[in-house]
Amino acid sequence: MSLKHFGTDGIRGQYGSAVLNDDVAFRAGKAAVRVARERFSAPVPQIVVGRDTRASGLALLNAFAAGVASEGGKMIDLGVAPTPCVAFAARSSEAILACSITASHNPACDNGIKFFEGSGVKPSEDLEQSLDDMVEQIPADDFDPSEKVSVIDGSELRSQYQRAVASAFPRGLLAGKRIALDCANGAMSEIAPVVFRQLGAVLEVVGEKPDGSNINDGVGSEYPETLGALYSSGKFDYGFAFDGDGDRLVMFDETGKKIEGEALLAALAIDAKQRAELPGDTLVTTVQSNLGLDAALKENGIRTERTDVGDKHIARLMLRTGYLLGGEESGHLVVGKFAITGDGLVAALAMAEAVARSAGSVSRLASVYSAFPQISKAFKVAEKPPLADCRAISACIEKLDSKLGEDGRLLIRYSGTEPKIRLLVEARTDEAVAAAFEELRAAVDSDLVLS
Repeated sequence: MSLKHFGTDGIRGQYGSAVLNDDVAFRAGKAAVRVARERFSAPVPQIVVGRDTRASGLALLNAFAAGVASEGGKMIDLGVAPTPCVAFAARSSEAILACSITASHNPACDNGIKFFEGSGVKPSEDLEQSLDDMVEQIPADDFDPSEKVSVIDGSELRSQYQRAVASAFPRGLLAGKRIALDCANGAMSEIAPVVFRQLGAVLEVVGEKPDGSNINDGVGSEYPETLGALYSSGKFDYGFAFDGDGDRLVMFDETGKKIEGEALLAALAIDAKQRAELPGDTLVTTVQSNLGLDAALKENGIRTERTDVGDKHIARLMLRTGYLLGGEESGHLVVGKFAITGDGLVAALAMAEAVARSAGSVSRLASVYSAFPQISKAFKVAEKPPLADCRAISACIEKLDSKLGEDGRLLIRYSGTEPKIRLLVEARTDEAVAAAFEELRAAVDSDLVLS
């Protein structure tokens, strides 16, 4: 069956639209309790909820809480809390399910409902389908927004997350370090500066004054130029920027240069191996990560294991295999000894610790990684026949795979939401990339009707 309400990471859309409104949130709250009761045999399901700083977040939370209460469930309200804090609270409480009311890096007009299982991991496809089906089954006309609902205060769980992160790293880790910090006017605005200062940092902070409408507005991980401009005010050892819900990290070196996500992964993996804290000498990443990451790690005796795009797939593979480090180029980094979802704050401190151990600079640590040249384009198609049935494409892939070997790779896939085919080619040289891409494009043109 197909999902009607859930997208790649929960329910998300413009607040007030048919996709996301108070009624949808109310039905999602009811659905969460019903599914928890049916699947987990919980007579009175407990659900923990946090939100980012969007103005619409409180209305959605109240509607969700009303849905939970109407089905006889109990809701723990964390208040404003980063998404990784919600995952932490789920596994630190008796919650059956959890959700973060957020639209991550999207503008303030958007919002969403992102679910977690009680273990703190994002829901399986089967659980997500059950939630989606239940939301669809519930009538859309029985929500009373004026009804006041009692919830359990979850502020102590939020404080526990803050203390747990700070205590996971050495005291004085950031002593004497001047750090530029951009909190995106989002969910990390209160917690992150406190933790950094507890560990000794001297901070210059932007994006820490949310007003309900300024989340991700010219600040945060989507706007690295803002933190770059802050560097002009003085010398910094490094800088960090989060997205709106705090599960993504962008890092800057001592010159104000943005560090690629794969460079962060390479640095953390090499550091973990040196400390014998990289089980299987393996880093988990996604099919989107540049082949330069594999090359950098191979030189250090580390292998990569790839999965589908999304930190939920990374976390599941890590849990299944016992691997303790994973992430993707977007800045979703999963440091398994602490978190089982993307956590920008933990990732930032893990990088700071790796820099301290190396007795070097961020730029030196990141220099182990060099991206392979890449061409990535999408083309509109009239239809999406199975790629295995496309003779020219299949033959071209076989030829190019043999020709490029370990020095290159191809990624061909249809868009899940648009009538498009996406092509990606990587190789060690620009010439090899250009030649391979032209061959692949010609094969696609032969098999598919490009519109």
